[in-house]
Amino acid sequence: MEIRRREKTLAGLFTKYLALFFLSTVLMAIGVFLLLMVLAACKVVLPANYLEFAITEHTEDIRKAEGNLEQWIPEGCLYGVYDRDGEWLEGTFAGQERERAWENLRIYNIYSGTGNYYRFIDMDNGNTCIVKYNLRMRYANSRANDLLPPPEVLMPVLDILLFLGNVILFSRLFANRLKAELRELSGITEKIAANNLEFETGTSDIREISEVMASLGQMKDTLQDSLKVQWDLEEQKQEQLAALTHDIKTPLTVIRGNAELVEEGEQLEENRECASYILANVKEIEQYLETMRQVLRGAEETEDMRFVSCTELVEMFRETAKQISAAEKIPVRFEIGVYRGEILCNENMMLRAWSNIVSNGAEHTDSLKGLEIRISQESREGTVYLKAAVRDYGAGFSQKALQYADREFYSGDESRHDRRHQGLGLAIAKRAAAEQGGFLEYGNRDTEGAEVALWVKTEQETDA
Repeated sequence: MEIRRREKTLAGLFTKYLALFFLSTVLMAIGVFLLLMVLAACKVVLPANYLEFAITEHTEDIRKAEGNLEQWIPEGCLYGVYDRDGEWLEGTFAGQERERAWENLRIYNIYSGTGNYYRFIDMDNGNTCIVKYNLRMRYANSRANDLLPPPEVLMPVLDILLFLGNVILFSRLFANRLKAELRELSGITEKIAANNLEFETGTSDIREISEVMASLGQMKDTLQDSLKVQWDLEEQKQEQLAALTHDIKTPLTVIRGNAELVEEGEQLEENRECASYILANVKEIEQYLETMRQVLRGAEETEDMRFVSCTELVEMFRETAKQISAAEKIPVRFEIGVYRGEILCNENMMLRAWSNIVSNGAEHTDSLKGLEIRISQESREGTVYLKAAVRDYGAGFSQKALQYADREFYSGDESRHDRRHQGLGLAIAKRAAAEQGGFLEYGNRDTEGAEVALWVKTEQETDA
């Protein structure tokens, strides 16, 4: 029988670390106090009333002293010797302290303020010795008294430092524990974002994180099912289009053959004219089928890529634009900047995309004004692109075309009277650019006409 692991909650985990924090803080405070007691027991630290007892111990010695009185004054005390009239004789009092000590003797006030006290000792020679001391802990080592704060100050400081260290320690322990759990969540989201859905989400010791993992697992399964359906539909669509082009090709061959026989035979002029119409429409259908085959072959051709210099590709673009403009009998103007680097692409696919863009511009431009071709290198978000733009002088894109112009089979002509335009040109260009690492950009110009730009990724870094 499997033993189910008990889950914790975030509140419970936080309470656990908080309790450990307070427990360790109390133990550290007790440890500091015990350390002080041990140091006192080892005579490293002297008790607060040590000076008072030392003065009491040497009171008779001070009373009988005739000379070298300072040897009986405990270290850490100040003293002064006065005659019967209060005249200062000797000692370590300085400045106003001499008068203050005698005044306290006159009113017999043993408290001098700020934790200090006086001891008044009548000497056998008629003089009076006043000793000033404090009730504070001291170090047995005199140098330590000069360098370190008193023990009763040092110990609280040590407690505060240990408390702050404890705060940092437990906050990091708690943060590392949460990071370890959140790292699992981050790994799951990264795999889902990369469409890597063949994995198990697992569980966590913390209930809330385990619930999030379960939700991500459900999302992963739902996304996996959705992608599978999408892939199946896409595959079915490709198979149907391939079958359609194949099925149409056979009857078109028959129609073409018979139409050519009619056109070549000695028939009436009306039959010859009908045969010409048939051949013209057969040619258009064949062009349509060829375009559909380009769409179907797009994914396969991306595998056949090689490096082409920017110079070489720009010359191909220039020559292609010249040929199309000559065939359409329209003028074309070139504006080509400086370019460098290489491009990883399928040349045929890239030229097909460029031909579609130029042909689309030639179809919609004013025949007298022609086309403008601008090719330059520009960078976006740290990547350098070769930007090849075609500008025409036509009516531009409609609002609907601005949204759907690069979608397959959108012709921009809802009446469908324009039979030369199958709505695949910009879709093929978009796919070619995306497979290469670039993108397609199109829109209307500020003055007249439209502009379609093919952004091709180059293999180099920006100068920035």
